[in-house]
Amino acid sequence: MRPYRLSLQAEQPLEKIFSWTVQHFGIEQPARYKDQLIRRLHSLSENEMPRGRPCNALLVGRRKSLDLEYYREGRHFIIYRNTPQGVYVLNFVHGSRDLENVLDGLNRYALLQFE
Repeated sequence: MRPYRLSLQAEQPLEKIFSWTVQHFGIEQPARYKDQLIRRLHSLSENEMPRGRPCNALLVGRRKSLDLEYYREGRHFIIYRNTPQGVYVLNFVHGSRDLENVLDGLNRYALLQFE
């Protein structure tokens, strides 16, 4: 089994997602959503179907995105890099955010992490 890892940049939004969900939906919903996200991370690290898609699909007509992939789980995009060593999660991004700008920032971050 290949592991998955969360970047420091991914841990903060994850905490905010759960805090927001507790405030708006009570204590049970965040636990279910957390379990859902963790199951998806496990399946992505095992390369099970359905698989993520290249972030290039979100950047129509733009430059490549350093082999970053995404998977939409619930209302969030899991942005990650799939390597032979495992899945490295760069961020969890709400679907209402400007994904192009977020991905541009993640590209810069990924360049620093993976060079």
